[in-house]
Amino acid sequence: MSTNNNSEMAREWPQTAQFKRSIRLEVSLYMSLTILIIMTVTGFILSDQYVKSATHSVVEQLLVQARSYSGPAGKHILSVDGPDALMLNNICAKLGDDNKDVYWVGVTGNDGLFLAHTDIKRVIAADNMPLLRAESFGEILKKGEAFVVAGDTIYLQVPITENNINLGRLGLASSTRLIGQARSMAVTTVVSITIGILFLGLPMTMIILHRKLRPISIITNHLKNIDFNQIALEIPLTSTNEFGYLAETLRVMGLKLNMAQKEMIEKERISRELEIAREIQANILPRDYPRTSTFEFYGAYQSALEVGGDYYDFIEYDNDHIGFLVADVSGKSLPGMLVMLLTRDIVRRMAPKNPDPAKLLSQVNEELLSSIKKGMFVTMFFGLFNKSTGHFTFASAGHNPLVWIRSDLGRSELLKTKGFPLGMVPPQQFDQRIETGDIDLAPNDWLIQYTDGINEAQDTECREFGMERFVDLLQKNRTASPTDLVTNVLEKHKEFVDTAHQYDDITLVTMKWAGALIAKETVGTGEAEREC
Repeated sequence: MSTNNNSEMAREWPQTAQFKRSIRLEVSLYMSLTILIIMTVTGFILSDQYVKSATHSVVEQLLVQARSYSGPAGKHILSVDGPDALMLNNICAKLGDDNKDVYWVGVTGNDGLFLAHTDIKRVIAADNMPLLRAESFGEILKKGEAFVVAGDTIYLQVPITENNINLGRLGLASSTRLIGQARSMAVTTVVSITIGILFLGLPMTMIILHRKLRPISIITNHLKNIDFNQIALEIPLTSTNEFGYLAETLRVMGLKLNMAQKEMIEKERISRELEIAREIQANILPRDYPRTSTFEFYGAYQSALEVGGDYYDFIEYDNDHIGFLVADVSGKSLPGMLVMLLTRDIVRRMAPKNPDPAKLLSQVNEELLSSIKKGMFVTMFFGLFNKSTGHFTFASAGHNPLVWIRSDLGRSELLKTKGFPLGMVPPQQFDQRIETGDIDLAPNDWLIQYTDGINEAQDTECREFGMERFVDLLQKNRTASPTDLVTNVLEKHKEFVDTAHQYDDITLVTMKWAGALIAKETVGTGEAEREC
């Protein structure tokens, strides 16, 4: 049984061939990939911010220069003889000379036409300077100022005012060289840092991860080499972190698995022994029930556990007498069954020599007393029945009352005689109390004996089945056959109990008396014949 158990566990246990991937390598790769992604995203963000900062600086410098020249340009526009084109052109040329990245500079009136330009052709051609709209860096722009970046060119415009009167605009176009340099520098810096991290940071990270994740390898290697016959999970880890907790938990689990495995094997052994005991009990209980034209027996037994302590039997004395008994051992399961087997052996050995029910029970008590465990006892009812006359003699060793259904009176009687349970008191005390009873049965009378598993059974609301309900059911089924009576009563009993647990064994034995044999003279033959 143990071998089968272990083979089943081995089949269910994860196979090492299915789990070859290393979590240490996976985590290292994931961390490397994560760091690379983080560096890429971070580099992009930093580069973008650096470029924006450089753009901000270049634009702000251009604005300062443009503003410084817009004031003088306003005075020359308000010249007495009209806009002084020469001086305005000088301003444009001076601004272009001050900043080598400036492509051109121009001054317009309110109509947008160039009054001056570093390229005089634009003035001669009466070109117009489009009005720009500010789209970014609004915090550094003053009213009327605007700039845009288009390709590799920055276009910028500032208003020319004098005494808060708008006279025109000063505009320029400048190279984005400085911005490009800033972008290149940012990319170079980020790439350099990323390469440095890849060649220095990642190896260090992987080394640290391998060292920190080494307990996983220790745990998995230990699990791969586990012995299914003795599951020991003594993993050599003493750290106080999660890995230490996991190792200690696995150790405790291994101990509990060993205990559970042993308990399971033991339970299977006990279960098998109980199964054998149940088969033995089924074989010793009567399979055939005595019956003739004058009487018929029938019975049933239901154990609360795999095996029980209830017992009933029939003993043939001679052609005219048969004894039957019903017993209930105080214990259940195997102890109850063992006492039941012992009691059965004693009864079967002594009964043929002693037809007196009370004396038989006294002899059984005397022998059982020295063999039974202290605290255990057996209640027993034994009766001797005359097959021909219907005379019935009985005695009870602390057992339940006998139910006598009297067909002539249409009622039931409970017959109880005094007596201690077997194996409880010394022989002298037992003999002083035991007494015998006897009755004569009328045609269609019933005798019913049982154990208290019937009348003391409870339903799901803890209501007891009770003797009154039991006797009433017997009375209602008195016209049925013994087989049908037992079947009907147990079905009603099951309906009452419903899903409630069965706490005690159930035994029910019935006997129906049809009537005595009658001697009758056959006229004209001179011979006597017997008929029912």
